[in-house]
Amino acid sequence: MPTSFRLNKRNHTPLFRQISDGLRRQIEAGDLKPGQAIPSEREYVEQLGVSRMTVRAALDELEREGLLVRQHGRNTVVAGTRIHKNALGFMSFTEDMRSRGLEASSRLLKLEAEAADAAVAAQLGLGVGERVIRIERVRLANAEPMALERCFLPHARFAGLLEEDLAHQSLYDVLERRFNCRPMLAEESIEAVLLDAQEARQLDVARHSPALLARRITRDEQGQLIEAVQTLYRADRYRMIFVRRRQGE
Repeated sequence: MPTSFRLNKRNHTPLFRQISDGLRRQIEAGDLKPGQAIPSEREYVEQLGVSRMTVRAALDELEREGLLVRQHGRNTVVAGTRIHKNALGFMSFTEDMRSRGLEASSRLLKLEAEAADAAVAAQLGLGVGERVIRIERVRLANAEPMALERCFLPHARFAGLLEEDLAHQSLYDVLERRFNCRPMLAEESIEAVLLDAQEARQLDVARHSPALLARRITRDEQGQLIEAVQTLYRADRYRMIFVRRRQGE
């Protein structure tokens, strides 16, 4: 299979980076699909006129990013779906997957009322021990586990959520339809973590696999706190994109 990109050997960008960038574009454009084998290192050497070490450095970079999977004794293949999450965007998981042409689904682990601990109470502006709704779900895209989500909402306002089928509905759709509540503003922090054994099992990865932990509080159109969320995103399936603008003096 011939490559669809060419190298500029007069460019200051290292050749291995030009190769990794070219392959990344092919993957993101869908020219190389999940599970599809890419050409061998020898084929890239012959097609691009570079050393095997240069090709290997490019493939190593894409493997570290989770875009390629090397199969011992076999071909290197494109990894499964990876989500590029824009840090400036704000939409539900279902809306996000739908916008990417992926089928979102959930595996409901918990839907119950419980007493808020100090951390959840502070996030929602409640007193310690006040009742909250706890929703815990594995979020899937095209039937593949992508994230583990723990969500807390004030029981006094959203008690009716206990009657809803949140395995097959978007939480935000339910909030708007049943409670006339539209999530509008979110504050979110993100950090790198390692998954414990239970979290890894729920996400179908190895124990101590890397993940992105996002902590978010959400407000409605009136500025009222409605939701505190902790989401573990598989690091091999998510990349965060930050767009920054320099502020004037």
